[in-house]
Amino acid sequence: MSFWEFVNLHVWVVIFVALPMIFVLLFLTLWGIVLLLKTNRVLVDTKWIQFKPEENKKLPLLIHVMRDKLVFGQLNLLRDYFSAHVACVISLHNGGKFNNGLSVQKWTLTHDCAADGHITFYNKGLKFKDQLVSQSEWVEEVITKDEFFLSIENMAESSAWRREFVRNAIRHGFLKLVETDENPEIIIGLFFRHEKREDEFTFNRHIIREYSDRISSILKTGTGNQDSKEL
Repeated sequence: MSFWEFVNLHVWVVIFVALPMIFVLLFLTLWGIVLLLKTNRVLVDTKWIQFKPEENKKLPLLIHVMRDKLVFGQLNLLRDYFSAHVACVISLHNGGKFNNGLSVQKWTLTHDCAADGHITFYNKGLKFKDQLVSQSEWVEEVITKDEFFLSIENMAESSAWRREFVRNAIRHGFLKLVETDENPEIIIGLFFRHEKREDEFTFNRHIIREYSDRISSILKTGTGNQDSKEL
């Protein structure tokens, strides 16, 4: 009996049994080859096939936790150097669009730390989240000036933010804007509950700039541009 005679005699067996088994074996073989290439991180680049192994990725939550741990570490070092009572990161972000198409510019407190025996801000999850830049005069000042020394007693009596800072016993602050390609990204803030003069920052503003840039780098890449150093 020839091959074709055998096929004709068992045509339904060939169609419903043999062919599916062949396809399954081919699929398993291809899947095994791909898995082997990924496991051994082998790059295949030919005229007909191009295969690039995926980079090993950590769990997103783990990346988030490790990044924040680095940010809080830098904030604590910066706060400790200047003997500030509160250090924080204020992230500038888009809050949608107005009906006229203009962007709704907002800010949110994303990271903060306090000196021993102190808290950061009361009700910060409400008062320091999704706030309009246009209704926060002190944020507008730092965006305009790049660096801004905040004196609460010089704020307008009618300012809601003056009342908020007084409620938190804040007397002075120093704020540094961080930009990338002229795009404002974050503000690093140091707040004091005791008397502070602007001239006290004359010779060490570079410290704030260095740590601000490092924190910005950590937030973007998960690691600083340079090794952390204790001040």
